[in-house]
Amino acid sequence: MDAIIRKIKENQLFNGLDFHEIEKIFTCCKANIQKYKDNQAVFEKDDIVKNVGIVLEGEFNLVSQKYNGSRVIVTTLGFNDLFGEALIFSSARTSPYDLISSGESKALFIPKKFFIDMCPNSCNFHKVLINNMLAILSDKIIMLNGKMKILNAETIKSKIAVYFLSLYKKTNKLSFDIPMKRQEFAEFLNITRPSLSRELSSMQNENIIDIYRSSIKILDLEKLYELSE
Repeated sequence: MDAIIRKIKENQLFNGLDFHEIEKIFTCCKANIQKYKDNQAVFEKDDIVKNVGIVLEGEFNLVSQKYNGSRVIVTTLGFNDLFGEALIFSSARTSPYDLISSGESKALFIPKKFFIDMCPNSCNFHKVLINNMLAILSDKIIMLNGKMKILNAETIKSKIAVYFLSLYKKTNKLSFDIPMKRQEFAEFLNITRPSLSRELSSMQNENIIDIYRSSIKILDLEKLYELSE
């Protein structure tokens, strides 16, 4: 567990806590680790979610299934990302989404009970952990607002522009990697893969961006902002 703590101690959930305090948290809450194969479900729509998860290895897609069988990737979770933190406190109690492993993945789980009950060992860092969780939930609301901006964009190019600008702001760099496969990216934007590829090629031909596999370089930031409006 020591190696895992060193890897994830920078997670926002553990702000203000040192290595030994995090170690005590995992012991106190009886945290456990699970491995997943490619396309394996962590939980499915209508499942009751009872744990907060932290991605240790690989990636997971939060997927919304439509009635016609198609799916939309709500978000892709990578190393050290949290999941389930909003669902465990929801009055609905069940998940509206599937969480699916993308490739071989691994996650650590902390039971919901640890966040809502008084610690039996009277741990003085329990309050810090709960305050961190409240901050994370607030940030999640802001992130979902950003996702809504993408979905509400009127054209495919504007959807792409909004998303690339979000990565630019997150990395503070004009060059970055798209953290998902092309098909997953299309589903994330709620468009078809051919439409996505066509518009990416068009944006490259217009010297707005440069594309190499999953790597993107913004060539015309001003134009990208124009497309996003």
